[in-house]
Amino acid sequence: MAEMSPGAALRELRGAHSGLKKVRQLMRQTRENPALVPAVLDAGWESLIQAHRAMASIPRAAVDEAVMTQQLSLQRYATSLLVRLRLIARREELGPDDDDSQGFEDILD
Repeated sequence: MAEMSPGAALRELRGAHSGLKKVRQLMRQTRENPALVPAVLDAGWESLIQAHRAMASIPRAAVDEAVMTQQLSLQRYATSLLVRLRLIARREELGPDDDDSQGFEDILD
């Protein structure tokens, strides 16, 4: 197997970032259709797994300034997505009648 280049590392990280963005778009649909929550949680978790695998698979030889910057960006976005997934999961556990979801709509935007 050939060594990974910085360009290949960037492509892999950007692909993982794209997957996280797709989940974020799906999250918006849970407002209108709460039945989607379990599927969105599953998709979000799988996307987080893939993003962390992509970050962990980059060898030191393929790391340069651009790769490190992209990895920082991906880590921040993954953390932000995880916070949102946690809020959705909490909202699902509490149920629609509980008042703890105040401000939830602002978090999804």
